[in-house]
Amino acid sequence: MKTPQAIATLFLASSAMFTLTHCTKNMNALPGKSTLSTNPATTATVNVQSLLWDGDAALGASNVWKVLNIEGTGTISVDTDPVYGQVWKFYKPAGSHRTEGHGAKNYQAAEGDDIYIGWRSKLDIPATQNTNAVFQWKAYGSTLPMTQNYPIVVSTSSSGTLHLMHYAPGKIGTEVWVTPLSRNTWNTMVLHLKVSRDASIGFIEFWYNGVKQTLVNGTQRYPARTLDADYCDPKFGVYGGDPSDITNYVHAIKIASTYADAAPTGGGSNLLATMYQNCSYTGWSATFGIGSYTTADITAKGGIDNDASSLKIPAGLKVTLYDGDNFTGDSLVLTADGSCLKNNSFNDKVSSMKVEAN
Repeated sequence: MKTPQAIATLFLASSAMFTLTHCTKNMNALPGKSTLSTNPATTATVNVQSLLWDGDAALGASNVWKVLNIEGTGTISVDTDPVYGQVWKFYKPAGSHRTEGHGAKNYQAAEGDDIYIGWRSKLDIPATQNTNAVFQWKAYGSTLPMTQNYPIVVSTSSSGTLHLMHYAPGKIGTEVWVTPLSRNTWNTMVLHLKVSRDASIGFIEFWYNGVKQTLVNGTQRYPARTLDADYCDPKFGVYGGDPSDITNYVHAIKIASTYADAAPTGGGSNLLATMYQNCSYTGWSATFGIGSYTTADITAKGGIDNDASSLKIPAGLKVTLYDGDNFTGDSLVLTADGSCLKNNSFNDKVSSMKVEAN
């Protein structure tokens, strides 16, 4: 016969065993996974989906967009790019007002979500043609008040720039970021949004051609109200710029919960031009994919203004060097390695550059 003390000990041991075998949380689970054990012999692993929506043109319009918005005689089609393959082609002819793909089919962001929206874009547009938007984070719904309408917009200006705008309640616009407009060149963009109607919680971060940008407040994060009305949807294409023929080619659109899964990759992105400090490819080096790079962008990549003397350029790329910031001043076009820029009278002169498919 067991003593009262032995019975108590057995009861406590049984209770502990019940707890351990019926609800065990693995505190060492990898990021992005939650591992639950319902008993010692059965383990269920739940993978957190990082890619939330794929806007690949190869999937077709009916599988990507909620709605096609065309006001006028524009067209939305799939074109073939020599580097990236199938891409969206949003064509808005002169006299038309809008050609946009609206909404991520089967995906809807909600209050508190932390998302990355990535894409690459090539704009065929007059240098000083303003647009309402080439990308929108647009509000919809009739249940909750609409005070912003389009909280976030990427658009072009009549001064020849591309800018990222935030619109606060009352449609009060702030230019969060701006760069010279790079036409007929592929440029990549990634928006990191904390989705919230509370401006003290929501925020915007932005990468351009793989470089995280410093925003108007002097930091890389801009606090902002990023959710309006019932919900917000992404829109890509061309809105406004009525007097002109405008085409926006868009590729590799994704929404994901990580930067790595949203940032455009693949296609020609493995082609990199490398800039070196000295002739014969020595000294500091910095690598550049397809895109446009100001002095600040070159510095962010590890280069130094007015200090480059050689470049390696793989087949398939064309590099245009400028001796002024923002693609100004004298220029030099290279489609093959340059072992010493002294030979081209461009030594220690590079302040900005464009890397394009050739």
